[in-house]
Amino acid sequence: MSCEVRCLEIQLRPYQKEAVDAFFNALPQHRRQLITLPTGSGKTVVFGSVAKRFYETVHSEKPILVLAHRTELLEQAEAKIYMVWPHVITGRVQAERNEQLAQVILASTQTLVAGRSIREPGLVIYDESHHARAEGALRVLEHLGVFKEDGPPLLGVTATPFRSDKTELGDIFEHLTYERTILQMIMDGYLTNVRGKKVDVPNLELKQVRTSAGDYNVQDLSLAMNHDIALNAVVEAVTVNAKHRKSIVFAVDVKHANALAQRFKLAGYKAAAIDGGMKAEERAKILADFAADKIRILVNCQILTEGFDQPDVDCVVIARPTKSQSLYTQMVRRALRLHPGKSEALILDLTGASDDKNLQTFARLMKTQTKRKPQKKSFASGAKVQDVEPENEAQSLMTEESVAEWLKRLAALEQQEQFVESINLFANRTRFRWERVQNHFAISYGDGHWAYLIVEGTNWWPVLELTGSRYLPLHDKALPLEYAQGIVEGYLELLESKVIQKDADWRTAPMSKAQATLLDKFQIAHDETWTRGMASDALNRRFANVQVRKAVAAFQPDKWRKVWETPETKRKYENMVAALRKSAQQHRRAQ
Repeated sequence: MSCEVRCLEIQLRPYQKEAVDAFFNALPQHRRQLITLPTGSGKTVVFGSVAKRFYETVHSEKPILVLAHRTELLEQAEAKIYMVWPHVITGRVQAERNEQLAQVILASTQTLVAGRSIREPGLVIYDESHHARAEGALRVLEHLGVFKEDGPPLLGVTATPFRSDKTELGDIFEHLTYERTILQMIMDGYLTNVRGKKVDVPNLELKQVRTSAGDYNVQDLSLAMNHDIALNAVVEAVTVNAKHRKSIVFAVDVKHANALAQRFKLAGYKAAAIDGGMKAEERAKILADFAADKIRILVNCQILTEGFDQPDVDCVVIARPTKSQSLYTQMVRRALRLHPGKSEALILDLTGASDDKNLQTFARLMKTQTKRKPQKKSFASGAKVQDVEPENEAQSLMTEESVAEWLKRLAALEQQEQFVESINLFANRTRFRWERVQNHFAISYGDGHWAYLIVEGTNWWPVLELTGSRYLPLHDKALPLEYAQGIVEGYLELLESKVIQKDADWRTAPMSKAQATLLDKFQIAHDETWTRGMASDALNRRFANVQVRKAVAAFQPDKWRKVWETPETKRKYENMVAALRKSAQQHRRAQ
């Protein structure tokens, strides 16, 4: 396929291509492979690319089977497979749906556990494959024949290659084909920069909490965390460190979640609690309000650890201490996705007054970011941690007077840090300076040139502004934010422009006379201590408001959808995008 035809398709990041190549390179020797990539790194795009290449180059007579244990994961997989394989025919096997005449069949493990028969696949892909040891899932894999020499190859994809019950997956997957750690992805700029802070809760003794199946006993932990001192410490930690951040708070149980949400509301925050027992409609409404910033603090339990995608979340509060690295990692990952409106994520760890060496913290997670290869060993079943309701509901001791006193203390805490010990890990590595205007984003990359992420519904169009106020999208549809952002930044990287780099040397030089004149003209307050970078940022914010309004008014999504429906017109614009990329590459080589 020519470059011109491919130029509007999702371009794999270097590590994604490495992962796909690694699978096929290992295929002759290893039939059951595991790829581990952190949340936000595009696992679905990777296995979608594997599926497309396998079907086109290895076996096209049998379907590709994608397994997952939740509807949300199947929906995400189907949507993102289309990004890398636009003309694929997909079908769903789940509940009453039985669409098996497809190139890619997406099936619920629960449906297959219940006995639904399925066409013999050429390749089996298991999304979130750390669930492969769940009851019934192993029987499904055995029935599909993946453990037979002549059976279909198996690719497991997960961000969590270890389980909370400490059972590894080495007796299912024979080869860890490719792995990238959270730390590697952060250092390479594919996940957001992140730092952790430890919040010591007075009188909290986690060592005295019993252990069940390798983690803190939920009943004991709820009693320890669901009282005034601990509840107040959570709110105070957010007030001091993350008052203006969009935060997810992980609670121990439903009562703890509701108590925390109420305490945040008392302190003046837009907060809500969410849990797995809610009706789907109620849960969807809360999540929609959170996405729309009507809620800024979402307290949750039994939910949001997998398959939840809200990239602008920039704070996670671990108010549910855990010994499980798997669970802890799942919680932390909720804040690591890239978003143009954030430069870093903050993790607040609620810990006890004494140090429990088994407690997972952000600092300990970073120390374990080394390769872990699954070992071949027998599966030893063990009890799972159950969410047990405490026998005696924790009673709030707060009177009207104590509430008033506590709120007064919160105001004072905004000026000082209490209960908080910083753990600074590394400097901010965000490379590009996006400006946010409402829900759109703009970036100036020199000589009056601008690029945009223009929102439409829940997705964004990656758009370049050409000469004469003409606008050209770099893809044929609106995409999830991280993909739209990646497409624009992929183009900008070809330019190697120092104008958009946050750490460019010129930013520390004194403000120029021309900049000072413009700041005066637009009545932007400044003083003689300003640097060129500070002046440039202030002016870009001013210009971005104007540019985005023009771009949103001029860019017509319906027009471009019609463009892509006409092959000749589509080819014309694909060639324009390819020519822009080629020109940028030539410009880079010439410098």
